[in-house]
Amino acid sequence: MADKKKIIVICGPTASGKTGLSLLLAQQYNGEIISADSMQVYKELDIGTAKATKEEQAVAPHHLVDILDPQQPYNVQQFVEMARKAIDDITSRGKLPIIVGGTGLYIESLINGIKFSDQPDNNAIKEQLQQELTEYGKEHMYNILQEIDPEYAATVHKNNTVRVLRAIEIYRLTGHNMTWQLKHSKPL
Repeated sequence: MADKKKIIVICGPTASGKTGLSLLLAQQYNGEIISADSMQVYKELDIGTAKATKEEQAVAPHHLVDILDPQQPYNVQQFVEMARKAIDDITSRGKLPIIVGGTGLYIESLINGIKFSDQPDNNAIKEQLQQELTEYGKEHMYNILQEIDPEYAATVHKNNTVRVLRAIEIYRLTGHNMTWQLKHSKPL
């Protein structure tokens, strides 16, 4: 069994002090910061993303910030792949990775080893799910999730439509529910 890498994870809502804490920890523990935010990855999207300032980024190296053009797609699968590479790079240099963000699905997928590479995005299914949500409502979509995966549904609030729809999408794409995915994934 491979040794698990040591990392620090800071997760919370925008403006909750994550950046300040991450900078303090990076200085104290020889760390580098990996953004787990779905929007900070984009260049020129500084307003509304609470991106670390240039001065803050000078305190410790930051990864996965300002690396894509705004029109480029970005999803949890890409994040997990890039974050794992960054973790490997950071630890290979004897430094401590500090994962910081507010996109819970990204952090959960990275930490719990949810493997999305076998689960391609399918715009037709996404559009169909959005249409079903609009037509029948979130309660209906949550009921579908409860039918296909009661164990995972118990961990998701019915108002968290992003996670509900993604779990249904994964099931429709692969034939396996999220509980199966979690049990057959390799943790970080």
